[in-house]
Amino acid sequence: MDEGESESMADHANCNDTHEIILSNKDEHSLLYSGKKFKLWEDCEIFINKWAKLQGFQIIRDRVTHEGDIICHRTYICSYDRSYKSTFTKDTTTKKTGCPFIINASYQKSKNPDQLVSINKIIDEHNHLLNISMIESEGFMKFTFLMIEDIKFMTESCKFGATAQRKFLEGKYPTHPVYLRELYKAIQKFWPTRESLLNDAAQISNWLDSQKELDSRWVVFRGWDEDNTLTHLLWMTLSQVENWV
Repeated sequence: MDEGESESMADHANCNDTHEIILSNKDEHSLLYSGKKFKLWEDCEIFINKWAKLQGFQIIRDRVTHEGDIICHRTYICSYDRSYKSTFTKDTTTKKTGCPFIINASYQKSKNPDQLVSINKIIDEHNHLLNISMIESEGFMKFTFLMIEDIKFMTESCKFGATAQRKFLEGKYPTHPVYLRELYKAIQKFWPTRESLLNDAAQISNWLDSQKELDSRWVVFRGWDEDNTLTHLLWMTLSQVENWV
């Protein structure tokens, strides 16, 4: 073997070593294991949630322990945990199966010079099927924080319906699909109730009465049903009356 071939093989070996290191670093950022550390609780929770979705299930918070304002321990479980017995006699479906999966994380106040959050226990076992595609589609159907803020504004301040809101959201967030079923649910959270609407109408009615007492030229019309419930409330201001006459 001549010197040129030796150098070529050495270069090839070095490339392989570099490639293995890159893969190792990549895996380090995607693996979850006992002893893994994070700078903040928020970093820990974001990683665990993303990791769980890649495995095909969802994580929820369980127990938490505080020492003053400091979080010392947190337990995360599978969303299929917390089984319960139904009181119904007919067959019902539920995704609560008492799944044994669990993650314990802790922040040690002593002997922790870097003040890191550590994973100290993992039971990576499930008693149900894992479905990556279902988890991804469920997560993507939900709205982002900014989208929820837009829905709240359009519902409470603009009184827009679902069709108008969907067109707005699809235009502003073209990469995020907008499903009507999910949009209806979000709108219902911010849509005024019948009681609040009646209260608003009563306040407007009282204000109109006060304006008419100040100037009798104000015109106020009301409609009532058989139960003596206000159904119509129309009015004309002074300028409207003058223009109409």
